Amino acid sequence: MKVKNGFNLREVCGEHIIVAEGDENIDFSNIISMNESSAYLWEEVQKMGTFTVDNLVELICNQYEIDEATARKDAVALAAQWGTAGIIEGDDIPEDQSTNEKELTAETKDDIKEDVLKQESKPKKKGLFKRLFG
Repeated sequence: MKVKNGFNLREVCGEHIIVAEGDENIDFSNIISMNESSAYLWEEVQKMGTFTVDNLVELICNQYEIDEATARKDAVALAAQWGTAGIIEGDDIPEDQSTNEKELTAETKDDIKEDVLKQESKPKKKGLFKRLFG
């Protein structure tokens, strides 16, 4: 995995925010806020160039008093979130397990379907750049 070019961490009003910079990222209209831990990890992986889940696990274990199994679970989840957000790239990005179909109950599946139907019925909002620049 590696950080996509043009995505940089900035501190804005005390918040850690990923900012899309450069022409190739002009259509990126998401705001990604990071807590202190994820901001630390982002800064470290930017220095590495390429990184793996194992690198994240090592960074987490070295920085925090946490066991390796918990660190691995957190590292996989974080890498999956970064991948879903589109701020990292690579063939080894873990899948987002937050809505794993196998682990969902029938009731949860119905709730998700209902939420999707509600979202589909709402008019789509324009991204920040489209609102500003048409």
